[in-house]
Amino acid sequence: MPPSSQQVALLDDRPFFEKALVYGVRNGIVTQQKLADILNDAPKGMVQIAEFFGTQYLRPNIEEARARIVNLVSLFLEEGSGGDLARAARSLRDQSFLSHSRGGSEMLKRLWAMPEDGSYGVLARPSQKEFLDDWSLRTLSEYRQALAQRQSHQLTIAAGLWFAENLGMAAAEVSTVAVESVIRTAMLVYLSATTPAAVPNAAGLIAIFDTIRKKGVPAKGRKRLQEIFKVVPEPYRAVARRELKRVEAEDLPKVLDASQPMNQLIRDLEPLYFLRDFGPEDASLFDAAVSEDWQRITGGKTDDNTLLTIFLCLAADIAPKPALSRATARALVRKLRADGFRKQPVLAFIRASAPYEMQDDLAVLWREFAAEAEAVLLDAADTNCRDALDFLRDNCNVV
Repeated sequence: MPPSSQQVALLDDRPFFEKALVYGVRNGIVTQQKLADILNDAPKGMVQIAEFFGTQYLRPNIEEARARIVNLVSLFLEEGSGGDLARAARSLRDQSFLSHSRGGSEMLKRLWAMPEDGSYGVLARPSQKEFLDDWSLRTLSEYRQALAQRQSHQLTIAAGLWFAENLGMAAAEVSTVAVESVIRTAMLVYLSATTPAAVPNAAGLIAIFDTIRKKGVPAKGRKRLQEIFKVVPEPYRAVARRELKRVEAEDLPKVLDASQPMNQLIRDLEPLYFLRDFGPEDASLFDAAVSEDWQRITGGKTDDNTLLTIFLCLAADIAPKPALSRATARALVRKLRADGFRKQPVLAFIRASAPYEMQDDLAVLWREFAAEAEAVLLDAADTNCRDALDFLRDNCNVV
């Protein structure tokens, strides 16, 4: 009687080790003596695995160890044989069962040692034991997917370090960075024809943006890029072209758009690039560019009453002003009561436009004020807005 489709599915669900072993025995590849050796070695390996992950004296640990050792052997066999049962059976014949288990374990240890993402110099990762605890029960398809991803990350890191050195920065000087930002920076530097070609600091990045905005991408920049791609090691070229495409498709249109303020451009693009010597001077330079809106709106004033007046206007979704007339203040209160008290846009404005060193204190100032202001200004019992106006006079600028 032919097997049912359900029976076939069950057969297909067997571990690859079991499939290879059965095939080997049936086809005379694995002898009875070799089968006895496997049956003798398997308990030893199970005890070692159980002891590594817990204890050999608890039955659940032994049962789990059995699943782990079968899976490790299956990983090693199927990956090494390419899924060919005859080849896998010959491997079982020629090598010990425990060597297959160690082979699967070594596969996972090599996977663990490879980078999880495109970050360089970031040491945080699960311990090898934690990794093996998880991955010794994973499937071959999961292993292959993770291997492809990690190989891609490894290639990207190697390419990033090559470009860093090409721009005069030794690999030892690159730490805790997404290497895509290094390659992206290199593409921008080559395109801008900056001389000498080097990793820019804050001032250099702003100068590159400003030059491209005024004069466009120079022809000699395109020529330099062509020359670079001739000497880039072939494995790195696809990675470099990917970052070049991002620069051309995502960054250059923003740089060339004169309607976009430079402070906004810096906020959008600076996090995507790798800079050298980012010290206090660079932070101040960025603050100066980013704070143009802040200076324009506040008029350079930093007293609490002025800032709270501006914040309250933003919360009411009206044009921010450093001072309100009595009539405007009354209209603001009515708008808040009709449309609601919008706290989040104020915090967004602080994070986007306020000088960095002031942001945390301003956020606290706003939150403390907003908690009281919302209760007073939205009080429906205050029908003539008298209490609301008194509150605004005490805390804001009402003239």
